[in-house]
Amino acid sequence: MIAAGVNAKALSSYLGHSSVMITFDRYGHLMPGNEDEASALLDAYLERADGRREEAIRLPREFVPLDGGRS
Repeated sequence: MIAAGVNAKALSSYLGHSSVMITFDRYGHLMPGNEDEASALLDAYLERADGRREEAIRLPREFVPLDGGRS
């Protein structure tokens, strides 16, 4: 089930464990590469979030001040 990509919570329920921590403690070593995948997912998320932040603060090219440019 782990090799098939079943998530730990579902696996825990299927195995009858009272806590997902029992599943991780017993079978966590069979879930290799998760650190690399988690790191890559977090990096991608932060890049998207940073791009949206920069886009939100960027002024439009035709920016007109609130006073109409009279100051």
